Order: sequence, then structure tokens, then C-alpha cells
Amino acid sequence: MIKNTKKLPALSTSLLLLALFQLSACSEDAPTATEAVVAAPPTQQKAAPVTPPTPVSSTPAANNGLVKSVQHVGGYSYIETDVEGSTFWLASAISSVKPNDKIAWNDYAMMRNFTSKSMNRTFDQILFVDKVFSAGAMTASGHTGIVTEKMDSAGYSYIQVDEKGKKIWLAAPVSTVNVGQSISWNGTSPMHNFSSQSLNRTFDEIFFVGAVQVNQI
Repeated sequence: MIKNTKKLPALSTSLLLLALFQLSACSEDAPTATEAVVAAPPTQQKAAPVTPPTPVSSTPAANNGLVKSVQHVGGYSYIETDVEGSTFWLASAISSVKPNDKIAWNDYAMMRNFTSKSMNRTFDQILFVDKVFSAGAMTASGHTGIVTEKMDSAGYSYIQVDEKGKKIWLAAPVSTVNVGQSISWNGTSPMHNFSSQSLNRTFDEIFFVGAVQVNQI
């Protein structure tokens, strides 16, 4: 019995050391209070929600406005125009408009990221119009003629018409017109010595129009 009682302290000491070792091993795997705070994402560092910018109108609210500035470059008039509080750039055949003139236009084609080499400038967007005229005047005069020849090439219809005995050439977006039909179009300024690479042909004079309309007989 004496031998057994002498082994008890040693056994108790061994068990105590084993328990301390296990406790120490467990405590190394668990994060400390400080580590737990660092690991949690701080609420005060959350990024504020980003409000998306208000989109800018890409098309004019009306086909008329007030001229802010005009530049005549490379056979075109580049016209900075205020349309109901928004600024738009127009490109048209050479025009005599001046700042503060009130102008209007008919059909137009919108081009984005257009680079003008003659101006050494890239426009985010620009409206190509057939013609600008005084907002107080009547719209461009209408014309009528009989189709005598037609060719489609590179997205355009090249149409020769007989207008009151005079044959002229029109260029319009591809149109379903046929020889012999009567068509109408709005007046525009002519282009002289225009070379069409797709047709491999130079026109002495040609009118670029926004659209042609077949007349019902």
C-alpha cells in the first residue's frame, strides 16, 4: 500500500502536465480576442454606395435650336447648337448661319466617336444633316421626278431622276424604287465632283438626301 501511495503524486503530476499540454495545444489553434476583432471586417470602412451618373440624352428633343458657334472646315459647316438646353454638334453642307441664329433641319444621321481630321477633333456624337435653314422659314422645298436609272452600292441607292426635263443624280439610303416610278425628296445642297469608290465613278453633281418617297399614282 505504501508503494502505491508513493506513485500517486507522480501519476497526478503526469496527468496534470498532460492536461496542460492539451489545453495549450487547443489554445494555439483558437484566435485570440484581438485576432478575432482584426479578422472581422470593420463596419466603418465600408465603401459608400456609388450613384451612377445620370445618362445624357443622345438624341435631340427637337429638330431645331439656337446656334452657339459655327466652323467651316473641309467642305462642311460644323454647327454647335443648343437644343432645349442640351448642346449638340451638327455637320451640314456649307451654311451661312451665324451664332444666335435659330435653325431647323429635317432628317439626320447620328454618328458616334466621329473623328474630323480637318478639325483634329473627335466628337462623342454628331448629327449629319442634309441642310439647315431658318427655323422661321418653311421646311426645305419638295422635289418630284421620274426615276431613269438606279444603282445600289455600299449602303446607298444612286438614283438618276428626270425633274422637269433635267436629269440629276440623288444619293439616298438604300431605297426600293424602280425605273419609271415617280418619287419625291426634300431639297438639299449639291456635291460636285463626288467620287464613289464602290461604283468607281465620279459624279459631276449629286444630291445627298435623307430619303426618297414613291408617289402613288
